[in-house]
Amino acid sequence: MSPASKRTVPILSIVAAIVDEYKFLSNWLEVEFQGWTLPAIAEPHCWCGIFVTKGCLKNELHKKLGKGNLIYIKQYQNSCNRAVCKVCYLKWIARQANSATRKIENYSKKTGRKPIHLILIANPKQRDLPVKLLRQRMSHILKIAEAECAAVVFHPFRFKEEKRLFYPWPHFHLVCFGSEQKIRKSFGKYGWFVKNEGERESVFQTFCYILSHCGVKKRHQAVTWFRKSLLVKSQDEKEPKITCCPVCGADFEEIYFDGEYDPVVPPDKPYEGLVDAEGWYPVNTIPEVTKSPNFEYSPYKELDDTLKGIALAN
Repeated sequence: MSPASKRTVPILSIVAAIVDEYKFLSNWLEVEFQGWTLPAIAEPHCWCGIFVTKGCLKNELHKKLGKGNLIYIKQYQNSCNRAVCKVCYLKWIARQANSATRKIENYSKKTGRKPIHLILIANPKQRDLPVKLLRQRMSHILKIAEAECAAVVFHPFRFKEEKRLFYPWPHFHLVCFGSEQKIRKSFGKYGWFVKNEGERESVFQTFCYILSHCGVKKRHQAVTWFRKSLLVKSQDEKEPKITCCPVCGADFEEIYFDGEYDPVVPPDKPYEGLVDAEGWYPVNTIPEVTKSPNFEYSPYKELDDTLKGIALAN
């Protein structure tokens, strides 16, 4: 399991529990503001969350390569990676948080500075303005405050604890680099309120938290960037995807287990690596042959002969 995967599992379990509670005890599924909603409100596709197992069954070749009687398998969940999907929203959060965390951490290593988490709350008189305009004003004020760069996540709602309700209250979460004092002073001039959440001990957990109840809208990115050009030199180091056998280079095929004993790898757990070859087989898909309908026209022929007979008789 990769370092990113290790850090993902515990926090996502917590996020799932929190989201489930709020969906059950509040208006999470119905609340809306200018077309923005919360995550995890749409029904999944029929294949969302279904586990698939692919691999390389060339164990004889693996033997020759010194790996023993082993095959390579890759087991994973199908995901639509949509923020609105009730099943796949956690994978969406993990992907977004991982990508943003790499950028922030790379810039932190490059500059030696630590990121801070700020919440920017719009002037009460401006809260009904289009979100696009609020975002433009926020960016303009950040330039005045000489902020270096920032990841920006829009939140359309605030939660009222005593009534267990989300209500429109547009604000922005920033994981950024810059002077908190300058940012607070600049936004204060325009009637915005700034709340400082302090330096981030875990950038990844911060992104998971703010993405769990962020604004979601079709054709809009959940994480946007202020002065993204400063991050160009910070390479977004993605984990390599294994699409073929790393032992022999053969293409993966869909496989299944039908051995005498239970497989070492549970069928509902992600896994990638070598396993004993015994009991694994390829999935053979047999194309369905559709037989063309055989239309019988004899009744019409009989009717035609009858009509001809009547005509001749007259």
